[in-house]
Formats: sequence, C-alpha cells, structure tokens
Amino acid sequence: MNIILTEVNEKNFWNVINLKSDLDQEKRIQIFERWVGSNTFFLAACQVYGFIPRAIYDGETLIGFASHGLNKETGRYELISLMLGHPFQGKGYGLPILKAVIDEMAEIYSCKEVYLSVIYNNEAAIRIYEKIGFKPTGEIEEGHHPEPIYRLDINEYLSQKI
Repeated sequence: MNIILTEVNEKNFWNVINLKSDLDQEKRIQIFERWVGSNTFFLAACQVYGFIPRAIYDGETLIGFASHGLNKETGRYELISLMLGHPFQGKGYGLPILKAVIDEMAEIYSCKEVYLSVIYNNEAAIRIYEKIGFKPTGEIEEGHHPEPIYRLDINEYLSQKI
C-alpha cells in the first residue's frame, strides 16, 4: 500500500464526486449515503466552513475521500468525513488511511486532540477508530442520524505502535 493524501482539484474532482461507499449508491444521487454523507456534500461543507478536503489514493488509484479542520462552533479539530470507495472495502485500507489522515492533522494543526462522530451502528468504522485510540466522549451529535462523538488524544496516539 502506498497511501497518498492529495488536494481535490480540477483533475480529480469528478472522480472524487463519483466515488461511492456502497454499490447501491452507484444508481442514486443522494446527499447522504448509508454510513457517510456524500463526497459532494462534504466538498460543499469544506468550501463553506473552511475545512480541508483530501482525495485518498493508493499509488495512482483513487480509493477514498476525507475532510478535516477546525470546527469554529466547538473549537475542536475534527475529522469531518472519511470514506472508502466500496470496491476497496475489506482490503485492509481502513487503518492505514485513518493513520495517514490523523498524521496529517497532527502536522498541519499541531492539535492535541482530534474529534469525530460516527453513525451509531457503523460497527466496522467504530472498531477501526477505537483501534487507533479514539474513545467515546458520551456526547451525541444530532445530525441526519444520532452520532456518538469520539476523541483521540494525539500524544497517546503518537506513543502507540499500531
């Protein structure tokens, strides 16, 4: 695996937009997919709120999308979205991608904590988040679905050997 995070630009924009997290989503245009908002939705959120969008590649193959930034409402650095295209799920990408995004956030923001929310029954994502070191805060974000909020202590994360 050669995980690379890059900007979303004119060359990869349509490919990022068309990357779906579920085969069933290939037939639909929706703002929210089963486990995550669409990449289109999060690209718009990045534009409005000043978050950073990232196309995720394995070498030259686009495999996912992420966005992160400072939530000005909460004052927290957040992993806003993380999605892996359905053809690449179940192939061991989850942990390396999450590590790459967290490493980038730690470098860019020099933050001490990273927060995220996840749909309460997305067990696969929750397992990966907890393996990295995210812990539930007990808070719930009320969005399209109720989503528990998780917190990662960057110092603890950096001291691990995952």
